[in-house]
Amino acid sequence: MTGYGRSSGESPAGRVTVEVRSLNHRYLEISVRTPKGVLFLEPQIRNLVRERFSRGKVELFISHGSDTPDFNIDLGRAGEVAKALQEVAKMVGDTVRLEHLLAAGQIVTAGEVEIAQEMAQTILESVAEALDRMRLHRRTEGKVLALDLASRMENLENKVLRINELAPEVPDRVRRQMEAFLGGVNVSNMVDPQRLEAEIAILAQKSDVTEEITRLKAHMAAFRTSLSSGDPVGRRMDFLLQEMQREINTIGSKSSHPAISGLVVDFKTDLEKVREQVQNIE
Repeated sequence: MTGYGRSSGESPAGRVTVEVRSLNHRYLEISVRTPKGVLFLEPQIRNLVRERFSRGKVELFISHGSDTPDFNIDLGRAGEVAKALQEVAKMVGDTVRLEHLLAAGQIVTAGEVEIAQEMAQTILESVAEALDRMRLHRRTEGKVLALDLASRMENLENKVLRINELAPEVPDRVRRQMEAFLGGVNVSNMVDPQRLEAEIAILAQKSDVTEEITRLKAHMAAFRTSLSSGDPVGRRMDFLLQEMQREINTIGSKSSHPAISGLVVDFKTDLEKVREQVQNIE
């Protein structure tokens, strides 16, 4: 599911701004982009995301502004380096300039880590608030998706009702087909008529799809129940759709009724559309 959240806060070291967005993804994928000095907080930030979400590609951006310099100058080292460079300069008849001091290194160092330590609590609080706001956004989208899926599920249920109406015709249709086929073949001297009748009855019984329809209805009812649940149900819906796919495949393979075959094809097409939408649900 998609969503967006933003939060900001003030700390003794300056202002913190957090922005977070989520994109559709089957699993939870977290990307955290922070200033270098905030990297030590990344494990805690990732935990805050996992506590709230189980699906989606979550991208989180942190920025901060500080009233204090984000660098430190080591004047002691600068003096030592300058003294040593002056001695070398006298030997070669040259002068020491600022760039020579800076090239020596470890005189000017970044101060981001110190700033980030002062901002840590504010950063984590702002991250939590931004995530909560994004969760509200995603819940709003989830309500819209639930309505769409309920409509699609009703369409599938209507197809199953029609299959259920035609299902009683399937065994009789198989029986008639077998009797018509055997009527053109002289098997009276090769097979016991009673045994032949029993085999035809068994074949007709195997073509019965009543059990598959019952299980299919149960899976669809469970799917509808999931739509009204307040818990993460994306993976449960995935499972139920797999079971629906299994049952409709069996109905299609067992039935030779042309109308049922057509309904099975339509059911599979619509089921795939439902599956695509479910990938967006947590």
